[in-house]
Amino acid sequence: MDEWAGDLTIGVGWAYYDGPVGHTEFHQHYAVQICFPSAGLLHIETTDENRSVETVLVIGSNASHRLSTPATIAKILYVEPSLISQSAKRLNVDGIEVPDLSPLQSQAIDNMLAAVQDSRGPDFGLELARVIWPAEASHAFLSIDNRIRRALEKIELSEDLSLNLDQIAMGSGLSASRFRHLFSAQVGMPLKSYLLWIKLQRALQSLAADSSLTNAAHKAGFADSSHLSRTFKRTFGLAPADLNRNANITTRAR
Repeated sequence: MDEWAGDLTIGVGWAYYDGPVGHTEFHQHYAVQICFPSAGLLHIETTDENRSVETVLVIGSNASHRLSTPATIAKILYVEPSLISQSAKRLNVDGIEVPDLSPLQSQAIDNMLAAVQDSRGPDFGLELARVIWPAEASHAFLSIDNRIRRALEKIELSEDLSLNLDQIAMGSGLSASRFRHLFSAQVGMPLKSYLLWIKLQRALQSLAADSSLTNAAHKAGFADSSHLSRTFKRTFGLAPADLNRNANITTRAR
């Protein structure tokens, strides 16, 4: 079984992997990691305990852990912590959590995970996270102010993602401080985090089109391939080079 050769879908603020994984060393990453039960038994080891993923298991941002398992099939969702801010704060204390899900929540998760990759929309990861934490559904792309929507459109159309807060705020007609507050409140994450997810999306899109790591880094606005690899690993816990060439990568734009 080829490790990391499954389906990887990345949206803005989330990424979902479905496929074979293998043993990893202890590591930490920024995104909150949600592991779902699958055909193979996935083992998660932290500094304090070992867990088998027999139900939904959540690993907090920057919690040290590793996959201590032979090659097996896994379903893993990575989520921007600021999109689930209250839950993420609790996880920063506990490190790992087994959510208490109702039968209706469990059924909704099963239905979403059964969907084929092509049917996963731009909010798939956020909607999946909201099933687990319904109280977190109050923000993140709901009823966006036209000034913020125009800023999002500008970012989406821009080939240069080295845009800074002042530049984007000026185009929206807002002061930098007001724009910063309104953007975070309506989009669910800070502008800096949003731009990072867009850059990661573009890098993976280039890699999926058979670009080299260097070309993918430059197209996405990273300084070089090392910068892309470090950022990718800091976010997800693995480097782009760890993805098998047979991995099926897709992106979901809003």
